[in-house]
Amino acid sequence: MIDDLPPPPDLSRPIQGLTRCLDHALVVPPPIGAPNRAVQHSGVLTQAGQPVPEAITWRGDSAVTLPPPPPSRPVETLAGRWLFLGPLFGHFGHFLVESIARLWALEGLRDEIDGVLFVPKFQHRVQQVADTYRPFLAALGVDLPMRSLERPTRVERLHVPVQGFGMFGMIEGAAEFRRFMREHAGKAVAPAGAERIYISRSGLPVGRGSILGEARLEAWLADQGYSVFHPQQHDFTSQIAAYKAAREIVAVDCSPLHLLALVGDAEQKVGIIARRPGGLAEIFARQLRAFSGARATAIDALQRNWIEEKAQRPNRLSWGEVDFAAIQTALARDGLVSAAPGWSALGNEDVAAQIDRIATASGTRFRPYEG
Repeated sequence: MIDDLPPPPDLSRPIQGLTRCLDHALVVPPPIGAPNRAVQHSGVLTQAGQPVPEAITWRGDSAVTLPPPPPSRPVETLAGRWLFLGPLFGHFGHFLVESIARLWALEGLRDEIDGVLFVPKFQHRVQQVADTYRPFLAALGVDLPMRSLERPTRVERLHVPVQGFGMFGMIEGAAEFRRFMREHAGKAVAPAGAERIYISRSGLPVGRGSILGEARLEAWLADQGYSVFHPQQHDFTSQIAAYKAAREIVAVDCSPLHLLALVGDAEQKVGIIARRPGGLAEIFARQLRAFSGARATAIDALQRNWIEEKAQRPNRLSWGEVDFAAIQTALARDGLVSAAPGWSALGNEDVAAQIDRIATASGTRFRPYEG
């Protein structure tokens, strides 16, 4: 085992040579029946049972996979030559950032491998998750068989590249990863859709979180010529087509912006409204600027958040209370909306009514968070 983990890969430097080729490596998924922990022991061991550092998946400076112990039970075998891609997340946002982070290595290995391998993030609906994302991987340039391994498996030959993209400090990605996406992501999909879109969360279950008054924001944007786009109502191809067609985009901070960054272009303007603290809107903007060259602006007009009663701080389930006048000013400054008529704040009664509705639908109380 690795007692002291190596540092995460430095994506500001070339990573082209940072792929390890192993014969008879052991790919180890999380144990069947284990809970979905934030950090899982899974990855790759050498034939001699030593951990392979290149297989660690990082979220900024924190590892989300740790080297696994050697399995105690007999393992399966897999013939052929394979590329290890790391954990396959069921969550769309984490899939878009962490499950595709090693695809950069496919460019130089396409003729030397028979397929690509994942391990599940955790052992739940493993093959259903794999089937869900196969079409999306194809749209990103993966034209080889894909497997998600549920049991420890000895692989005849395995290529293990370092991660080339990730959250937080890794959000701009390595140059090799950005180049792969520019050359492959959505290239077979023709643009189709409105030139102005608002990427909405209003059609999601209330447990997913958003901003209070989103329906009011949608109405204001519709008056400005925006079409409301609900990504979850469209297949992957239609989502890519819509993001390639749009010239002006507004959204609260949300996972679909990762996809927009992969398939968008430098002629787009994007306004990203923060729905929670922590600088996530700016992280999305950084990715958009780095990948597509789009003019992307983060707008932090949060006044406070409403969080679940037992929560300690805002998270992906919380609701942002925002200053709509400040949002309009910021969007108008970038030419995304006009400056008049003025957008108005939610009244206290509107806020209370929306929080009551959200609490009833989710079965839990919410409290204001002023921090």
